[in-house]
Amino acid sequence: MNRKLLFTLTIILLAVLFMSSVSAFWPFDSGNDVTVNGVSFHLPDGFDVDNPVNSESDATYERTVFQNTENKDTVDIAVDDKSVEDSVIGNSLIKKGFEQKTIDGKEGFYKFYLSTNVEFVYIDNDKVISIIVPYIYDNHGDNFMKADDFLAEIIK
Repeated sequence: MNRKLLFTLTIILLAVLFMSSVSAFWPFDSGNDVTVNGVSFHLPDGFDVDNPVNSESDATYERTVFQNTENKDTVDIAVDDKSVEDSVIGNSLIKKGFEQKTIDGKEGFYKFYLSTNVEFVYIDNDKVISIIVPYIYDNHGDNFMKADDFLAEIIK
């Protein structure tokens, strides 16, 4: 009986250690869901979703900037109702130096700015969505998340 108990306790201890070491992949992820012009996004913990740094909107367009209260990183999300064809939008972005890229299953256009930000623009449900994030986001002290992973986290 003692061996079974010891074995069970060992398995439980290993499971707890494993889950703490991969907390970034925990299926019950923390964070906050936000909606901008009818489109949902997911921001990690630390972003003040109740008091955006900047917000502007009209009948078809909404732009909101959220700031992390700890490290002051910002996420800029703009959603505009699409009024022209996808190809016109794509050609316009390519002329502005964007390159085609797929992030989290969304085909879109990606541009790195010298100010260390990355913009990803994609079309979803007749809306043009633009997300600007820092090239590297420090979400847990020493754990850095590059822009592609950070964008995938937000798009979910």
